[in-house]
Amino acid sequence: GYSALWLPGTDHASIATEAKIVEAMRKEGITKEDIGREEFLKRAWEWKKVYGGRITSQLKKLGSSCDWERERFTMDEGCSKAVKEVFVRLYNDGKIYRGNRMVNWCPHCCTSISDAEVEYKEQNGHFWHLLYQVKETGEYLEIATTRPETMLGDTAVAVNKDDERYKHLHGCHVILPLLNTTRRAETGRFLPNSWAFLRTSLAM
Repeated sequence: GYSALWLPGTDHASIATEAKIVEAMRKEGITKEDIGREEFLKRAWEWKKVYGGRITSQLKKLGSSCDWERERFTMDEGCSKAVKEVFVRLYNDGKIYRGNRMVNWCPHCCTSISDAEVEYKEQNGHFWHLLYQVKETGEYLEIATTRPETMLGDTAVAVNKDDERYKHLHGCHVILPLLNTTRRAETGRFLPNSWAFLRTSLAM
């Protein structure tokens, strides 16, 4: 462990770098679209030269015993070629594939971003109480939710089969709030055995 190699290297951090360059351009009154791809890349490399060099300079000032003759940057030609080759090889071997996934989307940068780049903000929500009328008895079931906008997609209401308050409602229908006429729902969701469910009459 005493003769271990410390290979110095820096990462391009493309989204963070782009954000800084766009911010500087905004002060000049121009956008990426104004200057085009090639000019923007030129600015990106200039930015990297200034701030990437600052990182290296700081490491040297700290006395880091790196092998500076072998310094690497993630966008160097050799590194980029190696990354592309590995990805193609993994794809051909069936070890990576495309799929539909939920992603963090930045509407400003128009690209997906990693979880590490997401800034979360807490805000107070609201608990909504909705009344679903039971078609057979006329009584109401109170349903609490934080997402009332999903109400129109409801297909069933579940109740605990052992709860005495709702045993007389097993197999009944409930009317979707806000709508007047009803029809029998032909489809329903399968629920665990520990629950009974009321079929939902969807209003037309």
